[in-house]
Amino acid sequence: MRLGAKKSWMARAGLALILAAAALTAKAQDKVGIPLEIGRAQELAAKGSDEVRARDAAAEAALRAIDAARANFFPKLSASVSGMYLVHPPAGVTVAKGSLNAVPALPSTDLAIVPDAKNSYFKGALTFTQPLVTWGKIRAAVDLASLEAKVAAIGSRGAALDAQRSVDRAYFSAILSRDGAGILEELRTMAASILADRTSAMDEGFATKEDLLSSTADLAALDTKLVQAREGEASAMEALGLLTGLDSAAMVLVSPFRTGLPPLSEPGLRDQALASSTDIDVSRARLSQAHRKLDLERGSSLFLPDVALFASLDVAGQDIPYANTTWTDTWNWDISIGINVKADFFDGGASLARKREASSSLEAARIAAGATEKAAKLQLRRAVDAARGAEASLREKEARAAWAAEALRNVRAKAADQAASRPELNASAIGEATARLDLLYARYTLEQSVADLERIVGRRIGPGESK
Repeated sequence: MRLGAKKSWMARAGLALILAAAALTAKAQDKVGIPLEIGRAQELAAKGSDEVRARDAAAEAALRAIDAARANFFPKLSASVSGMYLVHPPAGVTVAKGSLNAVPALPSTDLAIVPDAKNSYFKGALTFTQPLVTWGKIRAAVDLASLEAKVAAIGSRGAALDAQRSVDRAYFSAILSRDGAGILEELRTMAASILADRTSAMDEGFATKEDLLSSTADLAALDTKLVQAREGEASAMEALGLLTGLDSAAMVLVSPFRTGLPPLSEPGLRDQALASSTDIDVSRARLSQAHRKLDLERGSSLFLPDVALFASLDVAGQDIPYANTTWTDTWNWDISIGINVKADFFDGGASLARKREASSSLEAARIAAGATEKAAKLQLRRAVDAARGAEASLREKEARAAWAAEALRNVRAKAADQAASRPELNASAIGEATARLDLLYARYTLEQSVADLERIVGRRIGPGESK
């Protein structure tokens, strides 16, 4: 019994420790947040952002429109039922008693040859219609709907690419603001120290009021930049949460800025851009639509009859069915089968005007498609230009930051030997922090330039060093 009780106590203690560890782990995770890499953020945005989901819904609706257009190939079956009340129903034909002037009187009673019609009248019809000849109008309408669905699908793909670029901007804007705020805090601390030194120097007569006001203005300017950085980080995190569907307060951004560009083959990038450009795909789809619209208008020309097979079952009567035993005496029915031919011979020139309009639209779409392809090439060239320029600027800022750091180390060494003054040390420290801030912004600029390039070529460009 004692051994069993000991084991039971140990089991309860172990369970309590496990639960406590789990609670501490959960609490730590809540405090630390959810690590979020840039690739994962882009995946979430490409699938779940509001803009992407709206475009996906529009693409789905466009697909349903194809089914609606294709249904015109198949027969239609329709029914109609109507009931009427006749205020003045048609009078019948009645021979009155003794009206024939015969002996004995004929007829002996009123003879209704055609009874008076009743006030009620009912009619029903069931009609079957099958198009036979439409001169390609139905096929053209189906093709137009298919091309519109293709445009909607391209729009959905473009929205996903736009969402990925927006995520990249928000993600690295948050990192820029966060890390920039840390450097600005260092600068503010130095500015406050300089202001304190000049305040003391002014009290002792070694500084002027202008020096004091200059330091005060510098400190106020840094306070403004700090507010902008903190608010910028909050706004960027909120935008990132909106794009990814995650809680902005729980995200921890862990992806660093890229350190350079991988080798870029501009001809290869141009081929990728032309193959994945949503603008080019849309312009080509619009060109195909213009072709089909012209076909549709040609099929609607004068003197081209539409031919359809029809069959109709018509029933009519005066008594409400099953209201009395003789209701069938007032009802009749008939079936008609035939061919319906419909053609227009004059429409005031409307058909010709529509064909001319479709021809002009086709030419405009052809020009627009060519212009879009040229614009895509120029857009790629500018994006490559911006990316390479941003990388060159990054290398410059890295060199200046390294120089500023070395200069600060030298000044600190001199200050330790009483060979450098406090103002010299402050100036060097401010220069080094400013160089780090410039380097941080250069990294952000390179990241945004690459994001624009990725949007154009439709794929992720991995980080790397240029050769």
